[in-house]
Amino acid sequence: MFHSGKCPSCEKPVSHVKVENIQFAAGPYEPYAGVSYLCPDCRAVLAVGIDPLALNADVVSRVLTAFRKGLERA
Repeated sequence: MFHSGKCPSCEKPVSHVKVENIQFAAGPYEPYAGVSYLCPDCRAVLAVGIDPLALNADVVSRVLTAFRKGLERA
């Protein structure tokens, strides 16, 4: 497989990345789980984003909690 993307720091081709867990803080709100994508050779940060798996688990948890509260009131 041909990879044309290069790390902006070490300029080596990037065929895969290392992923690390981080937290996002947005003002007074509680932090969100996030991930940083790192160059496998020099570990430069290539990108950051919200962790989609943690976000999905959080949404499911909140929906179930709201559903249970609704059942208790009925």
